Amino acid sequence: MLLEVKNVYKSYKKPFGIIKKESVEILKGVSLSLKEGECLGIIGESGSGKSTLGRLIIGVEKGDCGSILIDGIDISKKNRKVEKEKVSVVFQDYGSSANPRLKIIDIISEPIKVFEKLSKKETINRIIDLLEKVGLSKEYLYRYPHQLSGGQLQRVCIARAIATNPKFIILDEAISSLDVSIQVQVLDLLIQLKKELDISYVFITHDLTAVTYICDRVVFFKEGNIVEEVNCMNKLKNVKSQYAKALLHAAMTMDSREEIYEVQRIS
Repeated sequence: MLLEVKNVYKSYKKPFGIIKKESVEILKGVSLSLKEGECLGIIGESGSGKSTLGRLIIGVEKGDCGSILIDGIDISKKNRKVEKEKVSVVFQDYGSSANPRLKIIDIISEPIKVFEKLSKKETINRIIDLLEKVGLSKEYLYRYPHQLSGGQLQRVCIARAIATNPKFIILDEAISSLDVSIQVQVLDLLIQLKKELDISYVFITHDLTAVTYICDRVVFFKEGNIVEEVNCMNKLKNVKSQYAKALLHAAMTMDSREEIYEVQRIS
């Protein structure tokens, strides 16, 4: 198994009164897994704990208890730098993810410099190849983030994410800030890269329509718990929990966006 999350708990302290702090539990014994070559959707409302889980997986934060294994290795007990090569992340806010003072070549080269020892020429050639993989030409090398559209900048963030040849990528609301037509283009790019590079995704979102477009399996998050898991997307309409049914109903009422997704899929 590529990724295993086993009985993970996470809580934060928040002010309670003048002196005391109250512990608020965000993740409550979460367990899930990710196989090689698949896209796992994690869907839930804001504050459900799904993004917190993403931060634990990439090592930005640590859980209170439980374990997270990548290729069978507990990341809390091993050299985290070694495991960081295996996982990358693409965030929702592409604007803050890319340093506005850096050129595109420098933004993409950051992880390459950390994990590999390449010459300047080799690094440039690698970055050109990465740009081509995400549908951008080498003309973008020396541009700044403000000179790119939102969709182009998110493609740059994706190029940076695949720069270290990760085994899987955490996509944390990676398309939610984009226009609907651009969302579909980015989803198609992610599907293409998944096939070409043989990588897996953890697709964190509140958007069930996007989940049906890209994911192989999906888990429903509510208040720090997984309330339902669907292992076959063809059975999505047969969800049993009221929470999953409500999200499904909300997605089915968004007819205009469904049509855009369907037109793009056909074309």
